[in-house]
Amino acid sequence: MGLACGADAFIPVRTLAEARRLGKKNRRLILAGERKGVKPKGFHLGNSPTELKNANLTGKTIAITTTNGTAALESSAGARWLLVVSFINAGAVSAAASGLSEEEKGISIVLASRSGNIFLEDFLCAGLLVSSMADEDLQLNDAAMAARLAWKSAEDCFQEVLMLSSHATYLESIGYKQDVAFCLRRDVYDLVPYLKEDAIVRLQAGQV
Repeated sequence: MGLACGADAFIPVRTLAEARRLGKKNRRLILAGERKGVKPKGFHLGNSPTELKNANLTGKTIAITTTNGTAALESSAGARWLLVVSFINAGAVSAAASGLSEEEKGISIVLASRSGNIFLEDFLCAGLLVSSMADEDLQLNDAAMAARLAWKSAEDCFQEVLMLSSHATYLESIGYKQDVAFCLRRDVYDLVPYLKEDAIVRLQAGQV
C-alpha cells in the first residue's frame, strides 16, 4: 500500500525497540506499525491503509513492525525471492511468481500466522494464489491443495465470509472496519513488493 502511495522503501523489523533505534539513528525515517492493531506510542503511523494513503509518503523510507507480518518476513529471509502479497495485489504477484517458478525449484507461500494459528484471510489469499498459478505441471502439497479448495468454495462471496472472521471482527471492534473492507478488494494495485536485502521495494519490469 505504502509503495503505491509513493514511498521508496519499507524496512521491516521484528520489534518496537529496533524500529525506535532506527528512528533515532535516522530522523528522516518514518516509523509505522501496530501491536494488536493499535499504533505504538511515539510512532508516526499505524498500519492502517487509510492512514498510509492520506500521509505524504512520496520519496520516504518507512521502518515498519507489525504483530505478525514482519515476523513472517524475518522467518523467510533466506529465500531467493521474497514477494509480499495480499488481495489488493494478488494478480500482479501471482504473475510474477509464475515467472520466477521457471528458474527456482519451487514456491512456498508463508502465512502471517500467530503462534502457529492461521488467519482465514491469509489462508484464502494463499488459495487464490495457488488457483492463479496452478497448471498441469505444478505439484501441490496438501496444504496448498486445501487452500485452493477453500478459495474455490468461497470465491464468489469471500468478502462477506472474511468480514465474519476473527481478525476482521476484532479490527472492526477497534474502529478499522473501513480498512478491512479495503484490504478485501482484489487487484487494486498492479505492483509487486519484494524484499531486497533489508528493505521492501517495488519489483521493476524486466526483473523477472
